[in-house]
Amino acid sequence: MTESASPPPGSLDSHAQKTPDALALVEGERRLSWSQWRARACRLASFLRDRFGLERGDRVAWQLYNRLEYYELSYALQKLGCLPVPIGYRLTGPEAAYIVDDSDARAVLCQGRFAERLGGALSEMTQISEDRVLVVDDGVDWRAQLPKATAFEDAMAEGSPENIPPQGTALGGSIIYTSGTTGRPKGAFRDPRDPDMRANIAKLMFGILQAFGYAPPDVHLLSCPLYHSAPPAVALLTHLLGGTVVIQSRFDPEDTLRLIDEHGVTSAFVVPTMLNRITALPEEVTSRYDLSSMQRLSVGAAPFPHPLKRKTVELFPNPCVYEFYGATETGFNTLIGPDHLLAKPGSCGRALPTNDIKIVDDEGREVPTGEIGVLYVKNPILISGYYKNRKATEECLVDGYFSVGDMARVDEDGFYYIVDRKKDMIISGGVNIYPAEVESELRKHPDVYDCAVIGVPDDEWGEAVKAVVQLRPGGDADAETICEFLAERVADYKLPRSVDFVDELPYNPSGKLLKRELRERYWEGSGRSI
Repeated sequence: MTESASPPPGSLDSHAQKTPDALALVEGERRLSWSQWRARACRLASFLRDRFGLERGDRVAWQLYNRLEYYELSYALQKLGCLPVPIGYRLTGPEAAYIVDDSDARAVLCQGRFAERLGGALSEMTQISEDRVLVVDDGVDWRAQLPKATAFEDAMAEGSPENIPPQGTALGGSIIYTSGTTGRPKGAFRDPRDPDMRANIAKLMFGILQAFGYAPPDVHLLSCPLYHSAPPAVALLTHLLGGTVVIQSRFDPEDTLRLIDEHGVTSAFVVPTMLNRITALPEEVTSRYDLSSMQRLSVGAAPFPHPLKRKTVELFPNPCVYEFYGATETGFNTLIGPDHLLAKPGSCGRALPTNDIKIVDDEGREVPTGEIGVLYVKNPILISGYYKNRKATEECLVDGYFSVGDMARVDEDGFYYIVDRKKDMIISGGVNIYPAEVESELRKHPDVYDCAVIGVPDDEWGEAVKAVVQLRPGGDADAETICEFLAERVADYKLPRSVDFVDELPYNPSGKLLKRELRERYWEGSGRSI
């Protein structure tokens, strides 16, 4: 196998050269060393290049549970300088088709259990044909749905293990779709050809490693879905150091504790909803597992209530709980560690290295310490913009600073607090849900005259989706029929968990729906506003 000259420190090629037999990936009984991982990534890259004709800058969409194949695809695309386009495994066929088309994807990889969904949506995809689909066998018979597709292992057998020098950085590039208030998802686009991003990525990532206190050897547990931006990014910190990532296909609270014990896990990333489920386990269950190996338990993606922080700190023997703030568009921005986690209630920490954060009012002026404004971030890995959506990009990007619309304040010690959201986004279990998507489908129901979808307090999920509906005269739809109607049109996690019916929704004189007023009815007395 031809070695590339002086591969960058922390890269797949570097570890494959220096520690070829060290364990890089674990999923159940499956194991990959660094050299095995590189060989399989090269095989897949050569197949995609030679059979599918993929070139630098092309996109490949994928829909998988957490599996080894994600990592094989990810690094194959780095070899080619191509961009991955994740598709949530809970999205419907039409939702997936929109992402594939909007991203200009030239190929698709999916798991066998999603083949029927994908096959049914192929007719809605203008740029993908069945012969440009790879399918990962998972025990589900998929060939009847996609007879012209190629099995993943057949592609591996056809490809060459000869090393291909990578054309992308450790983060490469990507288009990750985050739903928008327009009712359609927006593609957060990082261009791998951007020289500034490539030049600064190593400095940024190693700065974050230092802030978290990472040190080899590290064993990371990957439990959150890989189609989100944070889980693979946090796991990458371990791989930069040549550590091992243990992949949990689907989250289960007790299984998470078992994996920590079995593999001596030293780091993990979780969202607060997962911790709710873990800390709710009976003491007789949690006491079965040795959790003393954990050194860095990172928490993010949703509000982390102080009582839950206390329960989490009490569960783990070591002072290991960190909370960070960030976004798909801006990466990691702030961090608070064990020393301040409980002493600074509600804070998501101080700015991480290379992050320049400011809080501004509606006129763009920075607000004084302690006052609330819109939080803006500047760093080397901001997205290049929303793909093919200049208007949305310009609304969020000002003088090189990007905002996802979060309202925040900073105290005199430099600790930031996220206090509200300017936009209407709902965060349920760490997953972003934008009401406009659900509302646009709900309005198609023949009995619905008007509607609003909002987040309401939920002890387990942080927020739950609620639909508030005004029926047409003579309409007799109930909550069950509303939810059945929506189930055919949006992913299950976007479905309302409750439906209220009202005579009229609140509007101001200019015709704008007063969602804040509507939300306040449900949040009153909860002691929080997000």
